[in-house]
Amino acid sequence: MNRAGRIIRLATLGAATVLPWLPSASAAERATPRAAVAGATVESVIALARRLSPELVAAAFDAEASRHAVDAAGALADPTVTFEAWDVNARQGIGQRRLAIEQEFKLWGRQGLERDVARAEANVATHKARATAADLIARIKTVHAEYIAANEAVSLSLQLKRRVTELQELLEARYGSTAVDQQDVIRGRIEVATADVDIVRRQGDLKAAAARLNALVGRPALAILATPVGFRRIKPGITIATIQAKARALNPALAASTGEVGAATGAKALTNLNYYPNLTLGARYVQRPSGGDSGEFLVGFKLPLQFAAKDAEQRAAASRLGAAHARSDAARLRLDGEVAETWFGLEATRKAIRIHETRQLPQARQSVETARSGFQAGSTDLSIVFEAERRLRTVHLDLLKLKVEEQTKHAELERMAGGSL
Repeated sequence: MNRAGRIIRLATLGAATVLPWLPSASAAERATPRAAVAGATVESVIALARRLSPELVAAAFDAEASRHAVDAAGALADPTVTFEAWDVNARQGIGQRRLAIEQEFKLWGRQGLERDVARAEANVATHKARATAADLIARIKTVHAEYIAANEAVSLSLQLKRRVTELQELLEARYGSTAVDQQDVIRGRIEVATADVDIVRRQGDLKAAAARLNALVGRPALAILATPVGFRRIKPGITIATIQAKARALNPALAASTGEVGAATGAKALTNLNYYPNLTLGARYVQRPSGGDSGEFLVGFKLPLQFAAKDAEQRAAASRLGAAHARSDAARLRLDGEVAETWFGLEATRKAIRIHETRQLPQARQSVETARSGFQAGSTDLSIVFEAERRLRTVHLDLLKLKVEEQTKHAELERMAGGSL
């Protein structure tokens, strides 16, 4: 089996085992047919990533490992069994044979606390797996938007090539091989060549975006992607307060930091029990050569005399608990700030898009139409026509960049909010 096949097989096995620990798919993702070629919509790509991405599988395996660690937490240590031979000499052989077993028992609620700490750590691992999934989905949404923009940029370049070629053919028909206005003919040929170069560059950008998208999903870079149908529609009217409230409740990274506080609290409680020893119980069977076998029983415990070390452990646990609280508070404040920053950036981008669509784009189109009409009438220079065409293409490309930025910022807000908005 080749390397790609092994990766897909491992991802499939891991997904079947641990994907229940990852965030559930949205309604749009569940409605995406599996048989369809991914790439047309971002939902189809996300649905594929949930099944194939090794990154998601690795995070989910980490969460699964932490969950299994709960079963081992608080367990008693293995008992100690000893065999002894007493009074051994060359004349009489073995005087006594002794068989003993000892078991240490955890007291003072230590077992329950250890299980609580393990459960808290398992919850942290689960939230970190969710954070990994949310981060990957946000990156997929961003790269898919770049894939859409690259595809539309290719279409724009092809349209420009067609319009420039029409002008070149008109010039060739008008002037032919005469020496009159040959500069316009040469200028037209240069513009056609420039359009060809732009098409090649845009097609390269499209292939690069497809390769990045396939890598995020967990597929070979040259795997087929469907032609995108357009940018994802963004729901308007979502307030910053709504997003911040949802982020505080559902953000997986914030939930993980809160879980770390719980784990540190349990660890601090465990260090408080260091002054209370565990109890060791044992029994011994004694076999004598003259008969009269007997048994012995023992009770033992360790004296907690190393107070300096135990005090240091308590202070260290208290410091770790304080650090966990501080990290949780910092994560909450940072999350509120990042939501606000991204939301204001999204609003500014939306306003810029509206200005481009309602003011710049219509004016650029009118400029092209006016220049072409004037050139056909003989009142406008050819350079003005080409300049108007380039200006229109620049406005289109700037608008695509703004739309990608809008999709990126919205994806970031959804990542911070812990789900779709």
